[in-house]
Amino acid sequence: MKLFHILAFSGLLLFSANDSFAQKRTYECNPINPEYQAMADNVVKFAMEDPDAAEKAYTKLTKKVGKSTDDLLSVGTYFLEQNYIQGAMMYSKMLYEKAPEDINVLMYCGEVRMKMQDWGNAGQMFDAVLAYDPNNVEALKRNAFVYKNVNPHVAIDALQKIKELDPTYFKADKDLGDIHYKLDKYKDAVGYYENYYKAVPKDTINLDIRSCENFLQSLYSQANFDRMLEVSKEVLPLAPKDMVLLRMDFFAKVNKMGEALDYDGAVKAATDAAAYIYNNEFADSLYLYLDYEYAAVLEKEKGNIPAAISFYEKALAKDSSKLSGYKELSALYARNKQAALGIKTFNTYLEKLGDKADLSDRFLLATKYMAAYQQEDTPEAEKAEYYQKAGEIFREVIEKKPDYVQAYIFLARLSNVDSSKPLVEVRDLYKKVLEVSEPNKEKFENYRFEACRYIFFYDVSIEPADIEDAKKICEIAKSIRPDDDFVKNAETYLKQMAQ
Repeated sequence: MKLFHILAFSGLLLFSANDSFAQKRTYECNPINPEYQAMADNVVKFAMEDPDAAEKAYTKLTKKVGKSTDDLLSVGTYFLEQNYIQGAMMYSKMLYEKAPEDINVLMYCGEVRMKMQDWGNAGQMFDAVLAYDPNNVEALKRNAFVYKNVNPHVAIDALQKIKELDPTYFKADKDLGDIHYKLDKYKDAVGYYENYYKAVPKDTINLDIRSCENFLQSLYSQANFDRMLEVSKEVLPLAPKDMVLLRMDFFAKVNKMGEALDYDGAVKAATDAAAYIYNNEFADSLYLYLDYEYAAVLEKEKGNIPAAISFYEKALAKDSSKLSGYKELSALYARNKQAALGIKTFNTYLEKLGDKADLSDRFLLATKYMAAYQQEDTPEAEKAEYYQKAGEIFREVIEKKPDYVQAYIFLARLSNVDSSKPLVEVRDLYKKVLEVSEPNKEKFENYRFEACRYIFFYDVSIEPADIEDAKKICEIAKSIRPDDDFVKNAETYLKQMAQ
């Protein structure tokens, strides 16, 4: 079977698989002879339609130009620029055999292989150019492009060399930013993108929007929200429907709400920036967990707990591996008087956390059962179950960590089922609070003061009153809050009892 029959059968091999890739000529080449151009046009014309005619036209042309390096290069270049890659490839092989040390030939051979997306062999051709001419900027640029995704460290060296030779070539900083972004070196990426962004004209022709996306995401990784807002303000008008730009603008505005002097204005700005989410401007598959999480954070800030819940539910539907989302959603359910859902969601969080769950997680689960028990509209049968569960878990935590101050406090509060009566179990728990918090008095002073109030109430309510213990407790309370009304009233009561 003849060569052109094989190529016609394979079809796409004849023409560039990457026609959209813009390549400018990076080497010197004579203009093609008009006679040879007409013959080359016949080769291209017949390539897909008549393999026999194409092969005859190709053979006739090659016999004409085959002895001249210049003619081979000009015709090969014409094939390349017409996207007839197979012809360009065959001419590159002939040229390399004839003049393997000619820089123009090597650059051409590299360009052909780039068009074929044969990055490894393309890089070798440009390496050969640099072996003869280390300061060949065009070869360095091509090397940087070729190795950018294959061997980034070689690309970095090439780009740094270009910057030395041509400080005005700001695209080197763009490419360095892209490389470091892909390497997850976001701090370094920010530095290079800053250099690029300051130098490049801010228009749709010169500014690379994808690199701006990467720039904003790198800034986000560094929590540089002020700079994010500056960049997004300039870039968004150039690409107003770019989802990544919209996302980064929204994230930055949400993060700036807490420190804004004009709080209401900042919340409104964040709400306006969230329009791409609220209005479902993109296909659902394009939204990320973070889009919905930030929307939930914004709604929570605005006090719209049902909306915040809805967005967290959407976020977790996107990515159920985000454990913090379950924890936050559980808290929101509790705030929304949906205690049962809060407990269920937190248990899901614990299940997914697995062996990484610790006592603080168990303690938090107990507080959720306790909150459900205390919720006014909880049915009585469920209240009993929640009360039992909360008590069991608090005691479990105390058993495993006898100095867990908060567990004693919450168990005391839970056990105080009748605040009008002095309950010995509650008194004993508050005594434990004072005991186990002794080494960290300042840290737990609020809990200690709460314990003093109850123990004093117990001491003076029982028959007979335990005045001696009440005096000790009063002194502890006074050491914590000497000017508190409780302390003053307790001292007055004790003086009256002493009379």
